[in-house]
Amino acid sequence: MIQITRRTALLGALATPALAQGSNWPQRPVRIIVPYAAGGGTDLTTRAVMEAVGQRLNRPIIIENRPGADGAIGSEVVARSAPDGHTLTGINPTHLLLRHTAASLPYDPTADFTPIAVFALYSFVLLAAADAPFRDVPGLIAAARARPGAIAHGTADVASGVVAAQFAKAAGIELNEIRYAGGGASTRDLMGGHLPLAWVSTATAMPLMQSDRIRIIAVTSPRPSPFLPEVPNFASLGLASASYEGWFGLWGPARMAPDVVERINAEANAAAATEAVQARFRTLAVEPGALDVAGVQALMREDAARWARAAQEGLLRRAS
Repeated sequence: MIQITRRTALLGALATPALAQGSNWPQRPVRIIVPYAAGGGTDLTTRAVMEAVGQRLNRPIIIENRPGADGAIGSEVVARSAPDGHTLTGINPTHLLLRHTAASLPYDPTADFTPIAVFALYSFVLLAAADAPFRDVPGLIAAARARPGAIAHGTADVASGVVAAQFAKAAGIELNEIRYAGGGASTRDLMGGHLPLAWVSTATAMPLMQSDRIRIIAVTSPRPSPFLPEVPNFASLGLASASYEGWFGLWGPARMAPDVVERINAEANAAAATEAVQARFRTLAVEPGALDVAGVQALMREDAARWARAAQEGLLRRAS
């Protein structure tokens, strides 16, 4: 299973490496484009790590949100940028999924980019509005079977959409998917009473834990979540085929110099290991990730293979 491979790899890579030498990066302010909405998990984790990098280096780090087209709008800017390490992107698995779901892309999701770092691991959670006519997953399944296709659920990106489809398939139900431009947008509709269900990352959900407008009814992790120990995971609900664990990371354009990639990876890992960032990660319910460059590249190949299999199984649909 992919989760076991990923956890094993991380256990061997959590020690912060010595900072790479031989690169004078950065020479000017670094621009980080987050191609998703502000307030989502990618945005929050990228800001936590890269703002810490800026403090470590005493250099400006400019973080810019450019949501749209499931991340393709912002990602194109990075793909077309100079490969000098001064324009990067905070990214998540949706980037790789677009190869199988977008009608067309102005770039190649792998050939036009350089994987650099992985900040953290996350799971999705299934949120229900407090006034939804079900209080748990068994209640949701019963309600959905009684009214096939009538219950709307908001997905935050392509990855959450695939996980939602895997959940529906495993549960034998039909839901009405509404795709949002990020977790922040879907949770606003959920809390505003306009949506009964939403799939968001743990990073997006945790700041909402004290709200009386939502309930977290399931977590997609393949094991009980250390942050949400009372919330059932899919395996405990008999829905193990829908389990999923994703990542947040940093990529750059293709053809970056290896010493610059190594330097940025080392700086990101060092920043993520600081107590301030670790504390921020705990509030977001994401687990730390600190892979070296080779480990990051291996993980990306692993994820790309996963989504290719999902496409072959008919779990991904291409936009018209």
